[in-house]
Amino acid sequence: MVVGKIRRVAGPLIVAEEMKGSMVYEVVQVGEERLIGEIIGLQGDKAFIQVYEDTSGLKVGEPVEGTGDLLSAELGPGIVGAVYDGLQRPLSVLGSMIGPFIEKGIKVPPLSREKKWEFHRNPEVKPGDKVEPGVVLGVVPETPILEHKIMVPPGIKGTLKEVAPDGDYTIEETIAIIDLGGGEVKELPMLQKWPVRKPRPYIKRLEPVEPLITGQRVLDMLFPIAKGGKAAVPGGFGSGKCVVPGTPVMLSDGSLRIIDEIFKEAKGGEPDPTLPEEIYELKEPIELIGFDGRKLRKVHATHVYRGYTDRLVRIKTSSGRIIEVTPQHKLPIYFPEGEVKELKAENIEKGMFLIVPKHIKLEDKQIPLAEKLLEKLSMYGDIASDDKEVNDLVKGKLKEILRNDPKLFEKLADLSELETDTLKQIVYHKDRTVPLKVIVNLRKLTEAEIWLPKTLRVRRSSKVVRIPNTLDEDLAELLGLIISDGMIAATHVRFFNNDARLIDRFEELMTKIFDVKGVRKTFRTVGGLEIHSSLVVRILKALGIPAENKANTCKVPQEILTASDDVISAFLKGFFLGDGYAGKTQLELSTASKELAKGLTYLLTRLGILYSVSFKPRKNRILITGKEQIRKFFEKVLKDAVRTEKVLQVERAAYTGRAGRVSREAIPVDSRILRGIYDYLSKRALEAQGIHIGNQIYRNENITMSSLLKLEAVTRSKSMQSVKARVLRKYLRNILSMLEYVTLDRIENVEIVEEKTIVYDLVVPQTHNFVGGHTPVIFHNTVLLQTLTKWARTQLNIYVGCGERGNEMADALHSFLKLKDPKSGRPLSEKAVFIANTSNMPVAARETSVFLGVTIGEYFRDMGYDILMVADSTSRWAEAMREISARLEEMPGEEGYPAYLGSRLAEFYERSGRVVCSGIPERSGSLTIVGAVSPPGADFSEPVTQNTLRYIGTLVALDISLANRRHFPAISWLMSYSLYVETVEEWWKKDFPEWLDIRNEALKILQRESELMEIVRLVGPDALPDEDKLLLDIARMIREDFLQQNAFHPVDAYCPPDKTVKMMKIILEFHRKASEALKAGVSLQKIRELPVRV
Repeated sequence: MVVGKIRRVAGPLIVAEEMKGSMVYEVVQVGEERLIGEIIGLQGDKAFIQVYEDTSGLKVGEPVEGTGDLLSAELGPGIVGAVYDGLQRPLSVLGSMIGPFIEKGIKVPPLSREKKWEFHRNPEVKPGDKVEPGVVLGVVPETPILEHKIMVPPGIKGTLKEVAPDGDYTIEETIAIIDLGGGEVKELPMLQKWPVRKPRPYIKRLEPVEPLITGQRVLDMLFPIAKGGKAAVPGGFGSGKCVVPGTPVMLSDGSLRIIDEIFKEAKGGEPDPTLPEEIYELKEPIELIGFDGRKLRKVHATHVYRGYTDRLVRIKTSSGRIIEVTPQHKLPIYFPEGEVKELKAENIEKGMFLIVPKHIKLEDKQIPLAEKLLEKLSMYGDIASDDKEVNDLVKGKLKEILRNDPKLFEKLADLSELETDTLKQIVYHKDRTVPLKVIVNLRKLTEAEIWLPKTLRVRRSSKVVRIPNTLDEDLAELLGLIISDGMIAATHVRFFNNDARLIDRFEELMTKIFDVKGVRKTFRTVGGLEIHSSLVVRILKALGIPAENKANTCKVPQEILTASDDVISAFLKGFFLGDGYAGKTQLELSTASKELAKGLTYLLTRLGILYSVSFKPRKNRILITGKEQIRKFFEKVLKDAVRTEKVLQVERAAYTGRAGRVSREAIPVDSRILRGIYDYLSKRALEAQGIHIGNQIYRNENITMSSLLKLEAVTRSKSMQSVKARVLRKYLRNILSMLEYVTLDRIENVEIVEEKTIVYDLVVPQTHNFVGGHTPVIFHNTVLLQTLTKWARTQLNIYVGCGERGNEMADALHSFLKLKDPKSGRPLSEKAVFIANTSNMPVAARETSVFLGVTIGEYFRDMGYDILMVADSTSRWAEAMREISARLEEMPGEEGYPAYLGSRLAEFYERSGRVVCSGIPERSGSLTIVGAVSPPGADFSEPVTQNTLRYIGTLVALDISLANRRHFPAISWLMSYSLYVETVEEWWKKDFPEWLDIRNEALKILQRESELMEIVRLVGPDALPDEDKLLLDIARMIREDFLQQNAFHPVDAYCPPDKTVKMMKIILEFHRKASEALKAGVSLQKIRELPVRV
């Protein structure tokens, strides 16, 4: 074998030298850890290798050893029901060996060598018979619903000398001996190997004349897929579920917007109660915060949806969060195995752990205030600039305008609500101030650089007030003090407190920021300070401080929500100094205003401080408990605060008090994973380092964050360098990394509420979720492929998850494992094979997963079975090709994809087909390939979709607007097509001679509806004649009663062919009868009142 060495490492691409004698597509073992790779190019003695495992840690000079073999699949009993990765490693075996994370360098046989299978020899085949590839030697009942036929492999031909009798055999034991001639004898086990890139041979290809019955009306009637055909399912995937009105949504700058307001802005008006649902594209995508499975990051919402629901799920957590969502809405749940799964709200149970934001890190930025404040203050006609430098500049500019453009001067006077002569007096009066309204309007009307005044005063008052230029920590602290213990009236600001140090601080801030002094007073039973200044009052109003009913209506100013962490800390400092409570083991922020309490929870989340909440009428409480969180609050908020008794009490609680307990700091960890640490360190050795995990292992108790950190440190020791130890370390690191951004909130109660209400949703294509809610929560936002896999009339289904996110792949696998085969009632896994290659696995392995699935499909096709293979999604595979091509420095094609993208997709899709199989007994089989395509932004003109269209026979185009309107399956009847209509027509005609005519008439109605809707949008529906109005009604019946299908309903999920045809015939017959009635003079209203739709 050729042995070379690594010359260069570029991600999944390795360049090796001294590889002369190797061949393209040869499997090699790379590095000291012997990673699996495949040669994809040769140049002189250099080999270009794509490695199917993580290449981190590889070094130049490490060995590369050729195997002489091609990348091959193992075929034999044991495949059905298995879950493999892209290298055909059984994930269940890996899980039992090394835990939930795959370590590089691990090699596991795809099929068990120990398990014995019940073999029944074929009585038609006897010793002495001439045999050739495909001859069935016997069968193995692999599952109760699938017989595994043991065939002579391709390339073997001769005289059968011996066949094993009925009995139990392993896949490596000999079950037949064949004389190849010339004295050569071949012993055949049940195990076969076949190169994944090489198509398996067959006798001849047949026309795809039989439809693949899917039970989906839109496919079987309008866009049939033939057995042995090729189909693609492109579409912009990712539409969210719904939340209730009034739900705040957090924007990426930290500000909050109510989801109802986002909808109204996108629509340009109020929701229409006569419509069941509405969907609008946002004029500009809104930047939000979403959770990608490991951390919080910026995402974009593109559409907003409004609908109705009859039921809500109300979830209450240990922190006091109350979440109300629709039953189908998904929320992220953490499981002890370290997995994050998104579960529908109706499937969430008490005791589960909801993932909620813990620390939302945004960019620190300075918030400019002056321009915004002056804009708001200019509404008052009596406020004038007292800044002499600015006044002189403005007067000079006004004189210039008066000389050169008198009309502009008049317009400026008019906008400023002044007489022209009055404005002239202001210009030429030497000592006269300039109204603020004039300065603001002058800046709007001209491009002249005019500074903003730094000081203002109210006319007929000598008190001058300084204007803050930016929102700094001093102003934030002042706002916090006013909101907690202050008030504003028409002409004065008051602050109430009996602590002289706090009154001093309030007066200091007022002087520093506004350059105003106060008067100390006693207000009945409490002391305080009063500042007489109507201008300061107006500034505070402009910053969001209410003058009336402040206790119940105040909220955190938007400027504070979008500010830096230091400014947020200062605001919380002011609020706590005024209205906070400090106990020995807990801190409390309380307010009568629910809106203010909501804002405070977002501010604490910005700083990474955990809390619990209690919302009650006129008493909303936010509690911070546990020594660690109190210390964090003190260090981030109060460290430089005035040393009041309250602050000293917090300091004592933070550093000298009892530890207390925060339930969200307790993390559920799988005891089986923790138990592995005892393989390396004794219980006594761990306890010597302060690590006590006995209760977690034997009583399944949750573990604290500090214990997790200690454990992770222990796993880095020299005594823990085995594969199993590295897996444990990776598991702990993944948890700790995730918990930097989010925390776990135990679910205490789940309640179904029967209530009809409006619901809203935002479409977020990147993460399918966003941060929002009255306290920060992560809200979520392809059933079709799973439905095809369940209901298609096939003997075996292969599902390949190629490059999908881990939680989506896990969700799909769990869904499949729960499904039942509709024909036998047995678990669907007994006639299915799963290949899972997630997005966090090496990108190169995406290609192997696709060709592995095809090879397994061809193997079972050769047994005479009808096979369906679903690849989800081929776009991820194409992205992997693009990355490898870029690293090879090849000439890029369109959008950076390699020039051979089309030919590689052709190699994949052309392996489908209906064929006459080799060998005896005579039989035919089919392999149908359905590839999901995920074009960015649902753009079907991108290269992957366009190249796919060249090779497929059926296009099942998913329409995101249908998904957003909750029309499922979301298949566009205007963009989809099938080239198999003519070939499958004869099959349909046997029992339904009118099938083709019905199909064509239905499509004609739907296409005519699309044309009429363009007219309706321009002139309204009343302009249409009654015949066209009737057609729109019929098209709606087709859409809502025929094309829509509930994949989760026991009756509607599967529609047999006879029912499909009869349903459409009834709708079309009603159209004919209604048209005749309309011509006979019956009014359209009378026809509409008929009890046809129930």
